[in-house]
Amino acid sequence: MSDKNQKTIRVGVVGCGVVATAYYLPYLLTRKDAEITAVCDRRLSRAESCKRIFGAKAAYDDYDRMLRESDVELVLVLTGPGTHVRFTVAAVESGRDVLLQKPMALDLDGAEAIVAATRRAGRKVLVEPSAPSPIAPNYAEIRRLVRAGVLGKTSWFSCIPSGPTKAGHPALAGNPYGAGAFYTKDSGGMIFDYAYGPAQIAAVLGACKRVTGMATITMPDRYIVPEEHYDKFLEAAETPEEANYWDAAIAAEKTQPVKMEAPDNAFALFEMADGSLGVYHFGRLFQPTRAPATYGGLQVLGTDGNLIFGAGHMASVYTTRRDLVPETDEEGWFHFDSPPVDMSKYRWPQPPPGAFNYYHASTDHILTCIRDDRDPVLNVEYGRHITEMMYGTSVSAETGRHYDMTTTIDW
Repeated sequence: MSDKNQKTIRVGVVGCGVVATAYYLPYLLTRKDAEITAVCDRRLSRAESCKRIFGAKAAYDDYDRMLRESDVELVLVLTGPGTHVRFTVAAVESGRDVLLQKPMALDLDGAEAIVAATRRAGRKVLVEPSAPSPIAPNYAEIRRLVRAGVLGKTSWFSCIPSGPTKAGHPALAGNPYGAGAFYTKDSGGMIFDYAYGPAQIAAVLGACKRVTGMATITMPDRYIVPEEHYDKFLEAAETPEEANYWDAAIAAEKTQPVKMEAPDNAFALFEMADGSLGVYHFGRLFQPTRAPATYGGLQVLGTDGNLIFGAGHMASVYTTRRDLVPETDEEGWFHFDSPPVDMSKYRWPQPPPGAFNYYHASTDHILTCIRDDRDPVLNVEYGRHITEMMYGTSVSAETGRHYDMTTTIDW
């Protein structure tokens, strides 16, 4: 389709926080098939700042009013986790499609409500994160090879999130801002913030069958940057490039006391439908560590091969089934590599130029799905399963019992 004939999709953004101003809004400006029509935030000054910086047509501090008065076709729900179910259901019931930031919901009932409303309304909803996921580079091929038997019978796996190696976490294992997004009970804490691990495990191994969880609060008393600091930062910004708050938030004085009301340290044992058993840690490092090849990332081990993410490559597989891989190096490994990127340009949490940016990839995917009238790969059923893996961890940690999954996926 030519640019001249390409449909322009009117986009509304609810939640003018850091992910909106650092990732989604700047990227939407680069798209010829999207228009930033409305922005909404409970703090009107933030919405007004984003309207000015990113050229939106209208700013709101009332989400329901935005849905009533604006003609947006796609809503990006970028608010705190506790609002996701209501905001998504309201959007699809009013005839809008949705890009939903993770987590989808904080319990299975919430996820089911989104699924039911989406399918009833016939709308398209993409559930983050898209990295790691089936739409990220190489995952479809990795999943195909695992299904073909490149690892033999998958036995066990481990997934421990990587962290800082030269300095401690800027906010002692938590984001330096946003009580409602990361610290309050209705944020879900680290279990629901770290959807990346369950998403990666499911992207490689498929559906989860059973969950056993443990969780605790390691650091209940914390300090974060006051909300007003971000408001003043946005008011002073004049261009989209100046609206990225990450560096300012990390450097700012953290003077607002908050209580960690949800777990900040949790482990899950996942039994997958293929019989493999594994562990995932929901949490972050407080202080620096060393970075040997065995630290961080997902490793899947089987009777005929091993799959390792990281260690100098996007992923690598060692297998006795050499007929399944096109080539191996001198040590017998086949490497999956995304296009090379210059890591010297990496500035946390922005990926270096040329690297996979899941915020951008998700935006691309949902816009394409709307234009082509097809369901997103990361649809509501996929999101529901990832949500249940996290929810099951929480329930198991509270009850001391295994949690048997009630949903499944097949991709």
